Amino acid sequence: MKYSDEIIQRVKDATDIVSVIGEYVPLKKAGNSYKGLCPFHSEKSPSFNVSPTRNGFHCFGCGKGGNVITFVMEIEKMPFPEALKLLAEKAGIVLPKPQEDKKDLEAERVRDRLQALNEFAGKFFHEKLLSTEGQAARDYFKKRGFTKEDALKYLVGYAPAGWDSFKNAGQKAGFTPSELLSGGLIVHNDEKNSDYDKFRNRLMFPVKDNYGRIVAFGGRMLGEDAGPKYLNSPETILFKKSECLYLLEAAREAIRQKGFVLVVEGYFDALALHHFGFENAVATLGTALTSQHGRLLKRYTTEVVFSYDADAAGQAAILRGFEPLVVAGLNIRVLVMPDTKDPDEYLTKHSKEEFEGLLKQAPGFFRWWAQSLKKKFQGSPVEERTRALQGFVPMILQIPDEVSVQAACAAIESELGLDNRDLLTIVNTERKKGTRRSFAEREETPVAKEAAAIPAQKGSDKFDRQIEADFLALLTEERGEFVPWAVNELSPEVFQSENFRQLFEELSSGDLKPEQLNQVPELEASFIRIENQSEKKHREAMLNDLATSLKKRYFKRQLAELKDRQTEAEKAGNTEQALQFAQQMIVLKRQYSQEVESK
Repeated sequence: MKYSDEIIQRVKDATDIVSVIGEYVPLKKAGNSYKGLCPFHSEKSPSFNVSPTRNGFHCFGCGKGGNVITFVMEIEKMPFPEALKLLAEKAGIVLPKPQEDKKDLEAERVRDRLQALNEFAGKFFHEKLLSTEGQAARDYFKKRGFTKEDALKYLVGYAPAGWDSFKNAGQKAGFTPSELLSGGLIVHNDEKNSDYDKFRNRLMFPVKDNYGRIVAFGGRMLGEDAGPKYLNSPETILFKKSECLYLLEAAREAIRQKGFVLVVEGYFDALALHHFGFENAVATLGTALTSQHGRLLKRYTTEVVFSYDADAAGQAAILRGFEPLVVAGLNIRVLVMPDTKDPDEYLTKHSKEEFEGLLKQAPGFFRWWAQSLKKKFQGSPVEERTRALQGFVPMILQIPDEVSVQAACAAIESELGLDNRDLLTIVNTERKKGTRRSFAEREETPVAKEAAAIPAQKGSDKFDRQIEADFLALLTEERGEFVPWAVNELSPEVFQSENFRQLFEELSSGDLKPEQLNQVPELEASFIRIENQSEKKHREAMLNDLATSLKKRYFKRQLAELKDRQTEAEKAGNTEQALQFAQQMIVLKRQYSQEVESK
C-alpha cells in the first residue's frame, strides 16, 4: 500500500521527532541535537542521537537510524502504512486514499482479517463466559478469588467444551476455514480430514499488543480432559511469543510510575497482582524470557522484579531469564515468598501490605542466588566456599558496568561468609583473558543464538565508510567553501566506497553541488554526528584530520598491494621484477612521510 511522497513528507514535517521518540527514550539536550540510551541495543553510555533540524535519528553504537516513521516502524514492529497512519492521527492529518499496490493490499487485507478474527474470538469467548453455558467457568474464576469486574476489565472468556462451537460461529460470521486455521483458532485432523476447535472447555485469556489489539489467546483447562493445563495460540503474523507479555498494554503506565516491572510466570499470577492493585505486573507466555523481552521492558523501566514460583523450576527460570535482561541493561531483583508457591497463592493467604513489604525487601539477583545456595555451604570450610565462587563467574561476566560487577561480587561473598574480594579477583582474571562466557554454555539461550546468527563483519570496513561519509558531509558546510581545498588535497582514489568515490568525482568536476549531498541517505548519520561542530575552526580541524586518515589508508593499501606483488615475483623467480616493486615501495614510503607523517 503506497502513499505519495508529498503526503509522507507532510506527515514528517508535522511531527515533532523529539516528542515522539521521547515517549520511548529519555532524551537530553546536547548542542543542537538530543541524546539518550539506544532502545534497540543495550548500552550504558548514550550513543543514540536525535536531530530535530534534520528530523532524523541515529545510534552510533548499533548503527540504526532513519526518520520518525522508520523509528515507529522499528520500535513498534509496525509495517510502514500503520506507522504512517499512527503519526498522521497524532498530527491531525487525514490521509488520502493510498495508491494501490496489489501485493501490499493483499498483505494488508490478510492482517486486517486476522485482526478482525481475533477481536471476534475475544468477544465470542467473553460472551460465552457471561452466558449460562459459562456458569462452571465463572464459578472457577470466582473460586480463584476474582470478580465479575475483573472478567469485564480484562475480557476473560470461556471456550465451550464442544469440538466445533467456535468453528461454527466463526464461519457463520464470515471467516473461512483457511482464516480460522491461520489464526490458530481451529486445528486440522489429517486422518479424519476435518477441522475442530483448538480451545475447548477452557478459561480464556486474550493477549494484546501495545495498542490493545488482541493478537493471541491463552487457555486454562477446566475439566479433566486430556491435554496440557495451559494452552497458547501458535505464532502468527500478528503474534510472536518472544515479543509479547501478558497484560503489558495494561501495565505500561503503572510500570513507568512505580519505576519497576513485576514479571511473573502465569496468567492468574498477573491477574491476581492487578486485582490487588499491583498493576505493574506482566506475565511470560509459556516461554523463556528473550532479548526482545528485555528490550521491550527497557522502554518503560530500568528494573525488573522476578516473582516466579518458589519451586526448583521457578528458580531455574529466573536463572535463565537473567542474561537477556542484564544484557538489555536492566537491574534485577527477586521477590522471595517464604510460605507459598506463587504470587496468586500468597495474596490469597496474606494482605496486600505484607506483599508490599516483601517487594521492598526483594534482594538483588546475585544476593538472592547466594542466599539460595547458603544452606548448602553452611558449616563448610572457607576453602570450599571460596571454590564455590567460580560458579558465579560466567553470569557476572555478562554485567556491562563495573559498579554493578563490584556490587554483585560483594553481595555474594557477604552471603557466603567471605570477605576477601576473591570473587572480584577471579572475575578480573577472566576479563584479562578476554573471557566473556555466557551462563548458557550448558544451554544456549536466545541471546547466544542471536549472537551466533549475526554474520561476522570486518570492523574496519564500517569505520572506513564512516570516515569517508563524515568527510563528504563536512563538504556541505560553510556553503561549500571547503570543496576547493578538498579537491586539491585529495584524489578520488582515496575513497574505498565506489558510491562515495563517485560523489567526490562529481564534486570535483562541478557536476554535483555540495548542498545536493544533503539528499544522500548514506550520509544521514554523518550529518547528525557533525551537527554540533558549530564553529568553523572545529569543522576545519575535523576535515583536516579526516583527510589525513583517508591518505594514510590509501598509502597503506598501495604498500600492501606492492608487497603482495613483490612476494609473487619472488615466488616466480623473477628477481628483477621483485626489485622494481621494492624500489616502488621505498618511493611510496618517502612520499607517505612527506605528505602524511609530517603533518
